Amino acid sequence: MKHLQLGAVLAVMAFALLLVVGVPLMAAVTDDAVTGKVTAYESGKTITVQVGDASKEYKITGDTKIEGDVAVGKEVTIEVKETVVTKITVK
Repeated sequence: MKHLQLGAVLAVMAFALLLVVGVPLMAAVTDDAVTGKVTAYESGKTITVQVGDASKEYKITGDTKIEGDVAVGKEVTIEVKETVVTKITVK
């Protein structure tokens, strides 16, 4: 019985350690890709993309790669890292 209790305690501690160590590591790698329709675009500053019923605004920098002509109403895929758009691809 003691071995079972010890195993359970070790399992809970291992899970807690995984949460404490793993979550910050996962948060550091926040690459996402979003595909949707452009609802607003300000060159060099922001792009707003609607996906389903939700829309979200993203920051654009001088390092953002743009493939195609971005315009309101066009379908795009954007790649985001830490809230900044790294690449926009117009479909």
